[in-house]
Amino acid sequence: MILKQSTAINEEVKMTMGCTDPGAVAYAAAKAAHLLGDELKSIDVVLSRSVYKNALFVHVPIVKKCGVELAALLGALVKRPEMKLTVLAGVDSDMLESLKDVAKSISVSVRCLDTDEPLYISVTCGSGVSRATVVIKGDYDFICHMEKDNQTLYHCEPKAVSGNNMCRDWSFEELFLSATEDFDGSSILEYERINREASQAGLSEELKLYIERLLQMKDVSISDMANMARIYVFHASKMRMSGEKVLIASLAGSGNLGITAMLAVSAVCDARMENPRKRAQAQCLSMMTAIYIKGQMNRLTVMCGTAIAGAAGAAAATAYLMGGGCKEVKNAVDTVIGSIGGILCDGAKESCAFKVGFAAECGVMSGYMAAKHLGIRQGRGIITGNTDKNIKNLGLINNEGMTEADNIMIEILNEQKEFQKYQKRI
Repeated sequence: MILKQSTAINEEVKMTMGCTDPGAVAYAAAKAAHLLGDELKSIDVVLSRSVYKNALFVHVPIVKKCGVELAALLGALVKRPEMKLTVLAGVDSDMLESLKDVAKSISVSVRCLDTDEPLYISVTCGSGVSRATVVIKGDYDFICHMEKDNQTLYHCEPKAVSGNNMCRDWSFEELFLSATEDFDGSSILEYERINREASQAGLSEELKLYIERLLQMKDVSISDMANMARIYVFHASKMRMSGEKVLIASLAGSGNLGITAMLAVSAVCDARMENPRKRAQAQCLSMMTAIYIKGQMNRLTVMCGTAIAGAAGAAAATAYLMGGGCKEVKNAVDTVIGSIGGILCDGAKESCAFKVGFAAECGVMSGYMAAKHLGIRQGRGIITGNTDKNIKNLGLINNEGMTEADNIMIEILNEQKEFQKYQKRI
């Protein structure tokens, strides 16, 4: 059965402002404050371990400061839940000017919940007389419970994330055939354009001139292509994670995955001067590969699922653009899994830009090697002779084999948080 690209991709692409985790906290707070209606006096935030890890040290858009408390407060002040994961774009200059005074009058608490649910966010807004609670579970914009003054207003059990559920039964051969057939790629190219704008906004004039000179060359070397991919991805991610006001087309629950899977391919297409049809096919192959790999993992991962899936998508697209068929594309994906498959997630923060920049470079080089019939051969480490099995094994290691690693990581991050508080005092 040929898969429908538009369904698979459009369900997994969502517009976000800033890092997704504090954005989702802000969205829940906006909805809870909207339900409350009264003057806001308190905000109580409860997060699963994985969301807590990702929201701890990343910058909140526009204010460019860290803190789950800050994200919740701003979301509640904006109080526009219809904006969903872009709600922080509603922060205006008046809010920023009055933020210190407002923060003194509203108490905000955050705690980590010991739950098996990887993605769980609960925000309760109180007025002293009334309380409203909103719960997000399963996916970042999926509200599964709302209540006010202990009266349930809405409740449903979250289904498996649509994209993950859809892709669990894919085979890589089906994926490849679907991505490389003729189709209307206009929506995919629009997602690419959005993320390119974020990258361009972060480039210095020197880097812009460097890329311009490369693109004027008749033949761009593979090392320059890989370097371009790193630059495109690094600067878009840095803008996002530093709290700049940039819109990002996220993929499979991750803004950085959307950046990596799309912009690494942008660099290769730019260097090779690919036509829009070929560019759309390559982007589709990269995005569907990334969705497929993330679909075998929990929505929030112990490994850096963004770096691994993004690099694999870039590798698949690069191998395809350089003349590879399904065999070479699968070898490109295997090479990424066998080389950076164990990279860890230590929470969202500015330095994620280094990880995804490196991943983009790795993806382009892996795709190039696969097109030349090089790369990691089967029987080496976790790489079997079956790409689908390799991807499923990667998910198995992440979902079941590394839970204790995540607990230890959070302990380390909490120590970092306390140390930073101490540094501020002295």
